[in-house]
Amino acid sequence: MYSVNSIGKTASELAAFVGHHECVAVINNHISVELIEEFLRPKINGEYVGGEEYPDELATFIHSLCGSHEVHPVKIIFRFSKYPDSITYKKKILYVIDRIFERQLRCKESNEIMSLKLWLILFFMRETAKYVESNPGKSPEEASLQYARMISAWNEGDVVRRPLDILLRNAVVAFPYKHSLFYDTLVKSLNKSPVGQRPSAYEYIVQSLFGQRIVAVCQFCSVCGHPGAKKRCPQYNFYGFREENRLFGTIFAL
Repeated sequence: MYSVNSIGKTASELAAFVGHHECVAVINNHISVELIEEFLRPKINGEYVGGEEYPDELATFIHSLCGSHEVHPVKIIFRFSKYPDSITYKKKILYVIDRIFERQLRCKESNEIMSLKLWLILFFMRETAKYVESNPGKSPEEASLQYARMISAWNEGDVVRRPLDILLRNAVVAFPYKHSLFYDTLVKSLNKSPVGQRPSAYEYIVQSLFGQRIVAVCQFCSVCGHPGAKKRCPQYNFYGFREENRLFGTIFAL
């Protein structure tokens, strides 16, 4: 049940009315810390029943993943790289995200949109952890950022980042609940656009999860997909953030 104001409007409806479409996405994708705690540190009659203690920072990290409206693989990798215990608590992190994902479709009021969002996060976290563990000679931060650079490979003349486009499509195809009408609609949309062409897989995914308006009015960072990018490369007509483009050594002259 959502709270409404004196004119009977929810916060999400008011944000949409004044054109704050990213705000709408943030509100609609909220997941409470209490839900994270339910799976991270389960309790019976108020008593913790787990055999291992987990730090509060772990709950905060998982909440930053699940409670965010950002599903771009590079943004997920950035979060992974900044949390020092991502590999230490890998199994628990993936378990909690998986449980929250499964709950979205196994309840009286299923939420197909939220389930796909969580699935994408889970998929990218698994792939990142797999890559990091396959490179034991590097620190988790170094390996994860190397993985981000690899999937963000950009060649002169490319319309979109081809490895990234393929990864996003693979993530959608791997969604386990094929009977979902929402999933079926998204797959049909993706099939209209060849790999590496516009509209990109990320554009279709964002439009499906958060609506057409956010795609129409927001400029997305070409590196991490964050909405609200202000700088545009005068040569290639792409938006991004200077710091992230510098980190990845892209060709954009922001």
